[in-house]
Amino acid sequence: MVDAGMRQLNETGYMHNRVRMVVASFLCKHLLINWQWGEAYFAEKLLDFELASNVGNWQWAAGTGCDAAPYFRVFNPEIQQKKFDEKGIYIRKWIPEFDLGYNEPMVDHAFARDRAIETYKKGIIK
Repeated sequence: MVDAGMRQLNETGYMHNRVRMVVASFLCKHLLINWQWGEAYFAEKLLDFELASNVGNWQWAAGTGCDAAPYFRVFNPEIQQKKFDEKGIYIRKWIPEFDLGYNEPMVDHAFARDRAIETYKKGIIK
């Protein structure tokens, strides 16, 4: 779902809100990328860009800011795909090669989730 969303964004300048949340969570929590990098990239690419919403959404997904998701909320991209694109229609639209032995996930969710939570805890508890 993350790859499909990024392909959609880069091709059309748009990404569905659910996919925005999944992508932001993946980048910030699975890959531990600073939310500001994602926010800046989306600001450059989104046709419906609006500064306050973009910054607020990235802070929410990263678990920072005044109205953030708890730092321990880490979306599982595979579960999100099963919930919101059960038949794979969205994914196949943006990743035509999906059924032809598409790549394995770049990071194991359980590992990435545990690493993110430990990293966030270290920043909170000093």
